[in-house]
Amino acid sequence: MNSIKTAAAVAAITCIAALSASPASAVVISNPVNNYNNGPLSGAPIGGQQTQFMGETFTAPITGALTNFQFTLKNSTITSLYGAVYAWDGSKPTTMLWQSPVISGNGAGLLDFSPIGLNVTQGQAYVAFLSTYGIAGNAGIASFGSCLSFSGCNNVNSNSNLGTLVWSTIYADTVPLPTPGQTQSSWSSANHFDATFSATFTSAVPEPSTWAMMILGFAGVGFMAYRRKNNTALRAA
Repeated sequence: MNSIKTAAAVAAITCIAALSASPASAVVISNPVNNYNNGPLSGAPIGGQQTQFMGETFTAPITGALTNFQFTLKNSTITSLYGAVYAWDGSKPTTMLWQSPVISGNGAGLLDFSPIGLNVTQGQAYVAFLSTYGIAGNAGIASFGSCLSFSGCNNVNSNSNLGTLVWSTIYADTVPLPTPGQTQSSWSSANHFDATFSATFTSAVPEPSTWAMMILGFAGVGFMAYRRKNNTALRAA
């Protein structure tokens, strides 16, 4: 009996070690970098510069976690902004899945976000965006790094998991995201635009070597049980 318990413990440890050693597979979807600067993301709705949401829609290529996404700002004087990911119903964001802390947007460059616990489902639509909405005392504007089909970016929409660049303009009596008792403003998009955008998805998938280790562990338990059964039968004879 002790030998069976020992074998079972060894098998369990083998299986746990196999699963822990199993590397996560990663899938990256991205648009090529392009020098086209799409019209301004605004720090505040002042003087006609009212676009406070700009981003990219996408379809999850796998079921797993969205672990990283990137946008690019150019010629930015925005005081503050944040990144966010929502479910997308084809025309607007619905459920918020993740929002970053407020960060500085002053200065051009790559903005890199690494969400934790942001799970997505293969084939479902989502939107990732940068926003300045709701940040008190914010100011400035920034060009949004984009990929424009007729400015030399020939890979626009070539990836079936990428959607299109989307934006929302703020007006005094509307809000862009679902808020009880308030009206939503519309979201706009253009099929010839994509954000300069990248997203990384990971899914822990056991490799063949992992399955082999697990099968070996369980085979060990089976062998010990078979051996004990034979020994018991011989003693009874």
